[in-house]
Amino acid sequence: MVIEILSGEPIYRNGEFSGFVTSTVYDFTFGKQVCLGFVHAPSSEKITVNYIRGATYEIDIATKQLEARLNVYQSAELSPTVLLYTH
Repeated sequence: MVIEILSGEPIYRNGEFSGFVTSTVYDFTFGKQVCLGFVHAPSSEKITVNYIRGATYEIDIATKQLEARLNVYQSAELSPTVLLYTH
């Protein structure tokens, strides 16, 4: 079964709503759907690479929550960038 992921899908961090998918595309290198999105901290906590990596993530697609794996890319000029992809 192929599940199409669209922008605007909710992202959950450790079971709590945390943000939305902003864009998505099928990546032939990974052989998977790749999503970009924003994750928000629940308080004024600073989001760091450790904050991002220290959690589990799911993307809610048509009321079905799919586990998401992530990659974090960081450069000196930009904030951490996270790629989420489903299994």
